[in-house]
Amino acid sequence: MAQAGQAMAQTAGNMPAQGSSGGGSGPAAFFDQYIGQRALRQIGLIAGLAAAIAAGIGLFMWANEPVYRQLYAELGQEDASAVMDALQGAGIDYRLDQSTGAIMVPADAVHRARLQLAGDGLPSGGAVGFESLRQEQGFGTSQFMETARFHRALETELARTVGTLDAVRAARVHLAIPRQSVFVRDRNEPRASVVLNLHAGRNLGDGQVAAIVNMVAGSVTELDPKRVSVVDQSGRLLSANDGEASGAMEGDARQLEFRRRIETDYARRIEALLAPIIGSDRVRAQVNADVDFSSAEATEEIYDPDGRALVSEQSSSERRTAGEQAQGVPGALANQPPEGGQVNVGNANNAEANANAGDGQGQQQNEPVDVSESATRNYEVSRTVRHVRNPMGEIERLTVAVLLDAQRSTNADGEPVVEPLPQETIEQVRALVSDAVGLNQERGDSLNVVSTPFQPAEDMEPVETPVWEQPWVWEVGKLALASVLGLVLILAVVRPLVYGLLGRTTVRREESAGAQGGAEQPGQIEDGQGGTPQLTGPQADQARQQMPSAESYQDQVSAAREIAQQEPALAANVVKNWLNNDD
Repeated sequence: MAQAGQAMAQTAGNMPAQGSSGGGSGPAAFFDQYIGQRALRQIGLIAGLAAAIAAGIGLFMWANEPVYRQLYAELGQEDASAVMDALQGAGIDYRLDQSTGAIMVPADAVHRARLQLAGDGLPSGGAVGFESLRQEQGFGTSQFMETARFHRALETELARTVGTLDAVRAARVHLAIPRQSVFVRDRNEPRASVVLNLHAGRNLGDGQVAAIVNMVAGSVTELDPKRVSVVDQSGRLLSANDGEASGAMEGDARQLEFRRRIETDYARRIEALLAPIIGSDRVRAQVNADVDFSSAEATEEIYDPDGRALVSEQSSSERRTAGEQAQGVPGALANQPPEGGQVNVGNANNAEANANAGDGQGQQQNEPVDVSESATRNYEVSRTVRHVRNPMGEIERLTVAVLLDAQRSTNADGEPVVEPLPQETIEQVRALVSDAVGLNQERGDSLNVVSTPFQPAEDMEPVETPVWEQPWVWEVGKLALASVLGLVLILAVVRPLVYGLLGRTTVRREESAGAQGGAEQPGQIEDGQGGTPQLTGPQADQARQQMPSAESYQDQVSAAREIAQQEPALAANVVKNWLNNDD
């Protein structure tokens, strides 16, 4: 009985060792050890190995995962779908950010992806511009459809142009172009509306809005800029359709710019004048100009009562003399010519002589009986008419402030000393500045010059990005962390599992050999350091001689079965000791 138990124990103790020697320390030995484990331990080993393999694969994939950068954000559904299809067709990996909806691609593929998409005309903004005109149109397409397609393409192109502004994120343009009539009274003027989606915190100036209005008006035939409306995403009207209001706003902007130019020009002139004396970094000047932008026109008419001027003169003279008196009886008979008479030749000479005598007497008797003379002279009082028109932008008042740095020197001990500038120097500066800007005391101009120490300017060093915020640190950190976690996984999980599977047999065999060498009493079953029951002494040798020679693992298993059949109680005790030892 004792010999059978000893043989059983010895056979069981040598079975793994012999199997290992036959198959080596490779997969066969690992499989043999795995077969000899209990079911619960087998499940634990399987779970541990699976977890270790999964963790290793996860670390490898995490370390090799590329860094993704944003390609496009806030795209419409149509554009986003088209962009993802194009990226997939080009073989570029992409991801969709669930929080923002942005399309992400690897950092090294951002530029390549954008060039690829630009070649495909993406993103298109969900609309097609003039490229739609290249498409073949059906034979039955009406003129109305052709006109509507052209207007739609024009709207898209205008929206794309407006969207190129820095402050504009997206834009939409709506054109209302009526069909023209041959009758002038039935014609309607076109209109346009522009809706802008501005970036957060960005606004458009009046000049930019006016530029958008004029650009849209210039793109549509017979479109008046007054009929173009510009609205932002908040519903605010950015354009003024009223010509007077628009002109007023533009006038205010020009006035403000004109005032700034005057003030800046005066300040630069002062600093340029004082820089050689005080120093370029030791003088500051500010000028405030009150400018009158009112336009006035006056007409003056001045009369001088002491000064007279002859404007016109007219004179007339009339003389009346007495002539031959009328004779005869008034009436019809007086108007009849006298009857013809006979003239005697003899008397003719006498008549001529009498006539000559009568002429001499007539000159003496016909003297003027009435003389009339008149003269008209027009005089004007001295008058001066003056038209006065005051020009816009007249300076009403200048206020100038000049700040000078204090005088810096070194005392006898070598210590820096800061003192204000002498009063004489300040007076010289005051006189120079007054003449440079043309101060006029009559209109209320003022000048103030102050000397005070300036705070030294600190050297502005470029702000360096911390090392932990640089992109390459994240890549190196991922690789280093993956390496450390992989090493910890191997040392803490894989190595103990392999050691527990492959090293248990060797340890038991060594402990069994030590227990056999330390036995003193023959026939005694001892629990050595390894806890494995062994038979020692001559009974063990006798049991080994009685056991059939087994050169293979199967032979040893057969021998153990025969001993178990012959001595079942001994076999049960040996198995019980094994279980106690494993626990």
